[in-house]
Amino acid sequence: MSAKLGLWEHFQKLFNFRGREDRASFWPYAAVASIIIMVAGMFIFVPMMAQSAAAMQNYAANHPGQATITQGPDQYSISVQGHHPEFVNAGPIATYLGVTLGLAILLYAAAVVRRLHDRGKSGFWGLMPLPFVIYSSIMMPTVFASANEPNMALFFSIFFSNLVYIVTLIWLIVWLAGPSDPSLHRYDTDG
Repeated sequence: MSAKLGLWEHFQKLFNFRGREDRASFWPYAAVASIIIMVAGMFIFVPMMAQSAAAMQNYAANHPGQATITQGPDQYSISVQGHHPEFVNAGPIATYLGVTLGLAILLYAAAVVRRLHDRGKSGFWGLMPLPFVIYSSIMMPTVFASANEPNMALFFSIFFSNLVYIVTLIWLIVWLAGPSDPSLHRYDTDG
């Protein structure tokens, strides 16, 4: 009943939400998808952090009385006095979160649905963590942008949303890791 998919077959079935998939096929693909998401995130995150570090170095060079540079064989740090939101731009952070979240949805959605089908569950259960991570991703740049006047209610709502996200993600992972349902059910198709 459960479909056995090769690693590259998953990429051919990115938009195929029908049928079943066994856990032996799912987990290697999930690992490769995670690596792809991390690498893509690094291509966005590293230049963003380099730009922020360059802005801090420029500020330290132009305002030596308001910045302290500490250098050693294995360290380099800049300490800047005061609040400087120009060092961390919310736009690139939102881009980073949007790209990594979008890529994760693209790569995982169909495989998670097929795996849940194999467990005898509706694919809609795979959406459990999504509203919480989307809310946190949308609101986090607002928290960074308002660092000089922190909105604690917003901060705690994001904290609670992240907590619920982690709980629902763990729940989903436990379901994905479970054994196949050997009985025939409505998800048995050749998708």
